[in-house]
Amino acid sequence: MLSDTKTRSTSTQQKLVKAPFLYHQLKLSQQPAQFFDDLANNFGDFVQYRGIFSFYFINHPDLVKQVLKGTNSLFDKNTVLYDRFRNVFGNGLVTAEGDLWKKQRQLIQPIFSPSAVKMFFDVMLASANKMADRWQEHAEQQTTFNVADEMNQLTLEIAGRTLFHDGFNDVSDKIGSWTHTINHYSAQPPLPIVSQLWFPSPTNLKLNKVMREFHQFLSKMINKRKNHDGPADLLTILLNAKNESGEPMSEFQLMKEVLGMIVGGHETSSCALTWIWYQLCKNPDIEAKLHEELQEVLEGRLPTLQDIPKLKYTRMIVDEATRLHPPFWFENRNTKEDIEMWGHTIPKGSTIAFSRYSLHRHPDFWETPERFDPERFDSSKEKNKRPFYAHVPFGGGPRVCIGINFAIMELVVILATLAQRHRLNLDSSDKHVMQAQLTMEPKHGVSVKATSR
Repeated sequence: MLSDTKTRSTSTQQKLVKAPFLYHQLKLSQQPAQFFDDLANNFGDFVQYRGIFSFYFINHPDLVKQVLKGTNSLFDKNTVLYDRFRNVFGNGLVTAEGDLWKKQRQLIQPIFSPSAVKMFFDVMLASANKMADRWQEHAEQQTTFNVADEMNQLTLEIAGRTLFHDGFNDVSDKIGSWTHTINHYSAQPPLPIVSQLWFPSPTNLKLNKVMREFHQFLSKMINKRKNHDGPADLLTILLNAKNESGEPMSEFQLMKEVLGMIVGGHETSSCALTWIWYQLCKNPDIEAKLHEELQEVLEGRLPTLQDIPKLKYTRMIVDEATRLHPPFWFENRNTKEDIEMWGHTIPKGSTIAFSRYSLHRHPDFWETPERFDPERFDSSKEKNKRPFYAHVPFGGGPRVCIGINFAIMELVVILATLAQRHRLNLDSSDKHVMQAQLTMEPKHGVSVKATSR
């Protein structure tokens, strides 16, 4: 279980500290988020770690800004951890480098612009409203359910209906299982040899089987779109997209991009929503303020696209949840050349790592960092002025998450639609244990009962 307290007083700025050789090496593999928190608590914001996996750990907005803004020119993703991702996602946007990344980003970026993602609002709303209807049955029968499973099902349905207008249909359970296998593989320690897909470990054998099935499914969907006209969806838009030279993506590249959207998109949104419900259960005063805003803005009707900017407190809850519980919690980069950071020369080929879990709890930038307080994100209050790179749930710089606009709208729509109709209460059977793998999630989910409003 991760710690619920923060003991570090102030950071040691402008100083690089060497941690003892092999410091807490076992914890690094078993409790990675707690391990990085220990580094920050005991050694400060800039730490050199030496062990089986050596790296420089950073935990200050200035250093994080330097790395994220310098990505592509001074830093890249050629690390052992991203090499593991490449075994799954190939050279999709998540892992590509150089000219290929630039070409793919220019090709896909317009599809996820703030104005472009509005076309998927109706899909998000319809799926959320359908789940609200199902929760009505839970409320009437007072059944206990796992809201983590519900959010995973909901975001997976939205991913399916936006990518493929008719959704995943009869393969949604397989998609969920495939995603779980990919996340489990991606979160494993980057051990030599064992990480190579040809090595016959149980994890590798299972992943290889899943990748074959996933690719067969995606190839079938692509061929279906090529041979038949149908309603516009993301797959159709991606198929028709052409780069500056007038060339479309290859089918293999398209499969890798869609795979990244399915796995990365629904899983992170699902985790964020699960933590939102957990925190609302624990903080009834915040939940009450959310209900006040929903009543004032929506007056009992379903939200419209024009309502989204008006739901300011709802958005603050989303921001605070991604601060305290960042779904994709860990990041790392490779230095492309010798780099000066805080007056210290970091050699070419070094790995720079940071934990959003620790950064978002930095006591120099967050007062009582363990407290769930959405009003931290009320930008009209002077006390809330802080460095932009103190809160980076979607990253920053040129490689900021391409789906940020889609994700934020999805989270606000789902929260507003479900919270307007239902309150959730933690069931006595709930076990609060966090685990940090590829994403940070409640190990046993969150057991709740619903009450209609």
